[in-house]
Amino acid sequence: MTGAAGFIGAHVVAALAAGGVEVRTLVRTGAAERPHLWPRDVDTVCHDLLGVGDLAEPLEGVEVVVHLAAKVLGSDEQRLAAAVVGTERLLDAAGAAGVRRVVLASSYAVYDWSRARVRIDESTPLMADGLYERDGYTVAKVWQERVARRAAAERGFELTVLRPGFVWGPGGEWVPGAGQPVGPVLAVVGPRARLPLTYVENCADCFAVAALHPSAAGRTFNVVDGEGVSAWRYMGEYKRGIGRRGPRVPVPYAVANAGVRAIDAVMQRATGGHARLPSIAVPCRFEARFKPLGHGAEEVGRVLGWSPPVPLAEALERTYGGRR
Repeated sequence: MTGAAGFIGAHVVAALAAGGVEVRTLVRTGAAERPHLWPRDVDTVCHDLLGVGDLAEPLEGVEVVVHLAAKVLGSDEQRLAAAVVGTERLLDAAGAAGVRRVVLASSYAVYDWSRARVRIDESTPLMADGLYERDGYTVAKVWQERVARRAAAERGFELTVLRPGFVWGPGGEWVPGAGQPVGPVLAVVGPRARLPLTYVENCADCFAVAALHPSAAGRTFNVVDGEGVSAWRYMGEYKRGIGRRGPRVPVPYAVANAGVRAIDAVMQRATGGHARLPSIAVPCRFEARFKPLGHGAEEVGRVLGWSPPVPLAEALERTYGGRR
């Protein structure tokens, strides 16, 4: 398993181990100490997916690879290299080692939110035209999926792709779709919009199920905890939970979207189409963060029988405890 020391990955290790699965983790050389969630008997191998070392030994005897590794910091070019080149090296080695299944952590970011009308599900169009107007993370994830699907076709292993929405939990309380800080104010864009949230332990449980379930082979699933929580409520829980002062201010999505498009049009006209605007002022990025759409995890529930094991009230308690 790659990315095992990350926010989601540490919980996936715990979920797999709790199910009696023997887990081997692949971590970067020089990475920080083992997360406290890992059981003591987890086998750990140090290796950099972009390094020159051979990946054959870490994958020896492995049946299923859960690929969660991603470069969080660095330039867009560095993140793309980690997502594409690192994934290519891993999957080439997985195919050669006879790995049966690869479970890839993709993202809701791969969807074309501008073309989505009412609801996002697995049939929603992916980013294609205009891809490079989106952020580097989206570009990396779109290309990572393409690389993984090509490798599965060529190498013959099973591929399962999971696309989580906004993952939250202890240590990752903030989700970008909840709003935008403006000084002491928290502007909640589209306050009634339902966020595609998945609590980190729920998300990890879905990965553990997908790694083992026979029907997951060749499938793609969104991972969200049902219809979601309104942006207004989530921002309120977040604000109380971390003890942040300052008001929440509701901003209608249509008003904010019109403003963003007007700013973009004026700036592009003034610069001959070369304006470099803050991410929130780029229309397609703004939509991918705030557009009010429906969400759900019916497909993963129907095929794998999965439902989020931790209800919202308990997730809030585990995240914020007595601070709420």
